[in-house]
Amino acid sequence: MTETELRMTDHELLTLLSMTPTESAAVTLGLLRLDQHGDNALLHNAGLTTLMVRGLASSQGEKIVPVDRCAVVGTVLSQAQEWLEITLTTPTSDHVLFAVGSNVGAVLLSISPYGVHEIQPIESGPAMLELALHLSQEYLSGAAEGLPATAVVRRLQVEREPVVAQLTAVESGEWVLRSGTESEFVEESYDATEALTRFKAALQA
Repeated sequence: MTETELRMTDHELLTLLSMTPTESAAVTLGLLRLDQHGDNALLHNAGLTTLMVRGLASSQGEKIVPVDRCAVVGTVLSQAQEWLEITLTTPTSDHVLFAVGSNVGAVLLSISPYGVHEIQPIESGPAMLELALHLSQEYLSGAAEGLPATAVVRRLQVEREPVVAQLTAVESGEWVLRSGTESEFVEESYDATEALTRFKAALQA
């Protein structure tokens, strides 16, 4: 996979993940809100067709398999051990990204509301969380899309409880941090520097 972005549609991702039906693939499908379409033959066939037309899948005997960059993405998503759901919002904007890491690499998916998503390789391991923190800090500090601005990072790891942290930059200059599990959290206000430190600590818990 090169450093250039690969664009894939919902139905292509659905088809790709169905080729390797692992537990990790199921988690990825759920995060992408595609699990509800698992039995939709029409979408599967559409995904298969466009993957082949685009040269991202080919026939090997009686099987259709992903090739090139698509094969790399499929391997990462189906062998994933960690997922970061990153949501960046203001009252008028909404951005969703997923960082997915495995023992064979990691990818970042920029989710489009129109169903055509950009995928690019990123560094795996601790660098994934650092990337999420960097994106959050840039979004909140820059406030290019207005305030209040909120970054939410949901971290899932195999055999560990999910952890969620939400950080909001408001007009007063204080940053509000909510952290904990998906069912229990605490809320506190800090200056920007302290808030970012605690944001990172919450996600590493």
